[in-house]
Amino acid sequence: MLLASKVISQLLLPPGGLILLALIGVLFWKRYWGRSVVVVCLLMFWGLSTEPVRDALSKPLEFKYPALQLNNAKLEHSAIVLLGGGIYANAPEYGGSDELRSYAMMRTLYAAHVAKQTGLNVYSTGGKPLVEGDAAEGDVMRRWLIRLGVAENKVFAESYANNTWQNAVYMKAILAKKGIKNIVLVTSAWHMPRSVWCFESQGFKVIPAPTDYLTSQRQYDLRSYVPRWTVFSDSGQALHEYLGLFWYHLKYG
Repeated sequence: MLLASKVISQLLLPPGGLILLALIGVLFWKRYWGRSVVVVCLLMFWGLSTEPVRDALSKPLEFKYPALQLNNAKLEHSAIVLLGGGIYANAPEYGGSDELRSYAMMRTLYAAHVAKQTGLNVYSTGGKPLVEGDAAEGDVMRRWLIRLGVAENKVFAESYANNTWQNAVYMKAILAKKGIKNIVLVTSAWHMPRSVWCFESQGFKVIPAPTDYLTSQRQYDLRSYVPRWTVFSDSGQALHEYLGLFWYHLKYG
């Protein structure tokens, strides 16, 4: 089921969706609407590869919740919950061990920072979605948190959740036994709205701690309007998140 949903999302979202739509246009090239479809697809490829369009998509997701202000946050009787973001399987530079992909690493770096600033316990959560590696995300993040200086006795791992909804459900089972209902939730800024919704649905009081923003934090220049493949990837990530929000409300709402 998880594999099927991943495949469907890849076919619906860029670049898969645009390629399929363009192929339909090519098949009907002799008709006006067929040529129009191809032109629209090319324009969409260009637009999604530019910073202003990327930012227009990502900003509503990333700035729904403000960045965490540690000095003003009320963190008593709270715990940090760190969500996974992908495994970098069999990393050659680490002797073939399973490590963290960029999203997961950025989240882990920030969770370690918050943990050392606050002294709160950290609960990393993530299983083996589609069996990306031999190690569960939660376990790899725990290992990195300790490597980053968080005390070993303050880091715990949940290693079975394969999506954000399961992250929330499984963490409820773990934290309820400890009487913890308040959490500092660490994930990528674009992923925060869906994550907050999942955890609040499980009865948690959530303090969002977003990190790793896609939205540009600087002024645009000429290069911002020229297509770049990394920006296209960011736009695809934002669109994927909108699809995920729709699907979660449909499935779990």
